[in-house]
Amino acid sequence: MLNSSILDIALGMVFLFVLISLLCSAINEMLAQFLRMRAKNLEAGLTNLLQSGEGNKLVEDLYKHPLISGLSKTGQKPSYIPPKHFTLALIDIVSGNTGKLPADNQSLIEAIEKQPAIAQTEAGKSIVLLLHEAGNDLEKGRRNLERWYNDAMDRVGGWYKQKTQIIIFTIALIVCTALNIDAIKISQTLWTDIALRQALIQAASSTDIASLMLQQSPGSATVQGDDSLPLQAGEQFPANTALKDSEQSVKNAAALVKQIRQLQLPIGWKVADGDVKKWIWVSENYKAMDWFIKIMGILITTFAASLGAPFWFQLLNKVVDLRSAGKQPAK
Repeated sequence: MLNSSILDIALGMVFLFVLISLLCSAINEMLAQFLRMRAKNLEAGLTNLLQSGEGNKLVEDLYKHPLISGLSKTGQKPSYIPPKHFTLALIDIVSGNTGKLPADNQSLIEAIEKQPAIAQTEAGKSIVLLLHEAGNDLEKGRRNLERWYNDAMDRVGGWYKQKTQIIIFTIALIVCTALNIDAIKISQTLWTDIALRQALIQAASSTDIASLMLQQSPGSATVQGDDSLPLQAGEQFPANTALKDSEQSVKNAAALVKQIRQLQLPIGWKVADGDVKKWIWVSENYKAMDWFIKIMGILITTFAASLGAPFWFQLLNKVVDLRSAGKQPAK
């Protein structure tokens, strides 16, 4: 069986990585809301899907359609468009903005062909092809268009995830450097300081991580999400909760920083010496190898945080289960 001290240190380190990952997610969510990254990502996806020549008039008309414009505040573009809204709005636009569904696919195809500005574009050709594949079944044609849109949104979600991973890694590097969160130094301290190790285990046992992860979901106060992570492209929360979610993200980040500091781990660049705080590292006493180990420790924490809170939460549960097979400390 593994040494219980090793399991205790593993439990403490994983718990710390969960908190740092949640902090990075909260900061990323603030940036996403402030920069409206989801809305911009969705617009890029629609521009790629509905290629309609210079100016992409089809995309512009889509955003102006009442079914779509009503999904966001005035002057802003939505972060998410439901497939049904997209399909109905698109059918209405390509059929001439009649405000009613055509009788069948053939009528819709004829209406499209009467508009060369649409019919001769890449998007127009794709729409006509999908309608032809459905025969004269308008409902099947609508489902084909929905599937076409959903497939495109899967790719858009992939783009957003790639951007988010890069942003979270950058945030993690800044946070770990600013707070001096050195995984090597912390693990060494936990190995030698039994009291600190037990205190960290107690904090890990008494903290409701699942509740913390749920708080990171935008709109969690009003909308029940299926995921504990920040919403990706293809998901949405009501526009009128955006300000509340921004405020909640700031509060979450501040609370997580406070909780990390309360762990009393060797974190930060200054240490108390009586009533005075001094820099931990004195340049003339810190050698090149010491700096190399310090940089490696911060990079290890950065890579760990960039893996995301769900990964470490699952690993935390496994370590707890493995540890519980041995002697459990008194509560």
